[in-house]
Amino acid sequence: MAGKCTKKAAAKTAEKKVNMGFIGYGIQARTILIPHFIQQDAVVVKAVCDCDRVRREAGAQFVNDYYKENKKSKLAKCKAVADFRDVITDPAIDAICIATPDHWHAYIAIEAMKNGKDVYCEKPLTFSIEEAQLIMKAQKKYKRVFQTGSMQRSWREFRTACMIVRNGFIGDVKWVDCNYGNASAQNNKNIANFPANLGGPSHPHRFFCQWNGPARKAQSVKTESAPNPDVDWDMWLGPAPWSPYSDQCAPRGVAQFYPMFWRFDDNYGTGYNGDWGAHHLDIAQWGLDMDKSGPVKVICSKEPHSVNPLHGGRRQFGMQFVMSDGCTIFHNPFGTWGTVFYGTKGIVAVNRCKIGVWLGRGMKPTAAIREALAEDKFTRMKRIAASIDVEIGFDPHQQQDSGLATALDTVESYFDLENAPVQLYKSELQEKNFIDCCISRKETICPAETGARSSILCGLCNLSYVYDCSFDWDPVKNTFANGTGDPAWLKRAVYRNGWEIKL
Repeated sequence: MAGKCTKKAAAKTAEKKVNMGFIGYGIQARTILIPHFIQQDAVVVKAVCDCDRVRREAGAQFVNDYYKENKKSKLAKCKAVADFRDVITDPAIDAICIATPDHWHAYIAIEAMKNGKDVYCEKPLTFSIEEAQLIMKAQKKYKRVFQTGSMQRSWREFRTACMIVRNGFIGDVKWVDCNYGNASAQNNKNIANFPANLGGPSHPHRFFCQWNGPARKAQSVKTESAPNPDVDWDMWLGPAPWSPYSDQCAPRGVAQFYPMFWRFDDNYGTGYNGDWGAHHLDIAQWGLDMDKSGPVKVICSKEPHSVNPLHGGRRQFGMQFVMSDGCTIFHNPFGTWGTVFYGTKGIVAVNRCKIGVWLGRGMKPTAAIREALAEDKFTRMKRIAASIDVEIGFDPHQQQDSGLATALDTVESYFDLENAPVQLYKSELQEKNFIDCCISRKETICPAETGARSSILCGLCNLSYVYDCSFDWDPVKNTFANGTGDPAWLKRAVYRNGWEIKL
């Protein structure tokens, strides 16, 4: 009898469908999120929402066309929605995916949980540190399944690297490098090439980009601010201060590029700290077993202040975290490796589609060591495996390189990771893990607290650059310690139009 009940329960679980609504139809949703979700048999996409009419209609059309092309015409009823509130209050929707600009993440996520929805939210999880604390509280209060889109946790190379570190195979980790931000931007007076102007921190708010130089055609303010009747610009701004419409923030039509302009604006994002930092700082956090803790000290960069007119005089890299276990994390510019762990018995380096492991007497990272690691010329330790010539991919399904697979097989066998004492959460795909947990009601690989803790790291990093200072931090209370810092820095000064977050 018990066996029959178990089979029935299993069959019912297998038939469970998760009806989803998507909020934000930019390039991330269009090229990664919706394609990954819609291919899952348990998912039914019910709505695509965007404050831009062209985008939301294109998103709904994509979903309906997919269902028709895959002989699921009865599911081709996805609707285009203008206001996200109509999605999060829709009783027909079980879960939502948030892929808006960062300044909207926390409000939408918390309101969705209030309305009984499970939530998948892109990284960085929040715009401010206060919002990170509120999301943690909201998830505990409303007990919804929550996934942060820190997709590297579902990639084999990052899990393998963290398994080596967490099992003590490189000894005690004393230092970690997290590499992101363009070093050439430091004192680059030629602002022709926009990507070359992106260091770690965000930029002071400005109305329009005003690019110049031969590498890109000059874009006039008149062109950038021309009226766009397709977008509800007031809704796009939401809680942020009023600013004139800019098509660099809300590109006209269906965007074919990642709009970095808003990401590097103080009103909407935290620069590369919240973009790539949310990936590589997150892996440092995972490897150090700090998913429920954080730094105790933030040390100001000693690098020269930038003279780039876009940077507001801010240093672009070089700040440090001192974690509660004494380990120091350095923020360096982009390099071969995203995250590098330096232990007393070895080094583990990892990036997308890349992994390297060296064993031997530990040493503090220097410029020479970092360069040797990047070029695979590091000879001061025994090289177990290194795959550094693989092109960095942005989708786990693109990782087909035999060099990476060989390197991973080598290190996993060498350390017998399958039988190691510490086993880390294994996920095949961030989006699939979320849906599986929506059905099972188990915790995801990157729940609210984990994503919030990573977001706090990103925020603290940015604050150090914006205010050009060091400060102490209490990772338990998530506030400044020992009379340092200013609590006002942790939150948005004003939430416009009544968009304050309330639990």
